[in-house]
Amino acid sequence: MSTARRIVLAVTLCVGGLAVIAASAPNVLSATATPTRSATVTVKMIGDAKGYRFEPAQITVHAGDSIEFQSVTGGPHDVTFWADSIPAGAAKQLQANMPNTTAPLSGPLLINDGDKYTISTAKLTPGTYKFYCMPHLPMGMRGVLVVQ
Repeated sequence: MSTARRIVLAVTLCVGGLAVIAASAPNVLSATATPTRSATVTVKMIGDAKGYRFEPAQITVHAGDSIEFQSVTGGPHDVTFWADSIPAGAAKQLQANMPNTTAPLSGPLLINDGDKYTISTAKLTPGTYKFYCMPHLPMGMRGVLVVQ
């Protein structure tokens, strides 16, 4: 077999674990490995003259992403999920993804401006997860998480 007909494979590793395999001979398949994707979405917790709110109030993430809730003003704030408004069977995994809970599906109080609380969406069932801030629920501080 001539040098021109020999199969030459090149593997290039990229940041994030993406492997690209290329071939220089005919009839050879090339493949691309898809990296595990994860991102962090920041949700601000705000209480001011405009009212109490999460910004953004609706977020869409992929399973495996993280959500960082950040107290900006008007604390204390927390994030609590309504157990009856999440996909069936998802409460146990959501609870496992919430560190330092104070009650089922309820994160700790963020007392100071700048305090942060991060949850993971790893292994969550795709669907809609409604949440609220316990201290400011009467003021309408609610949000919606959509996991794809």
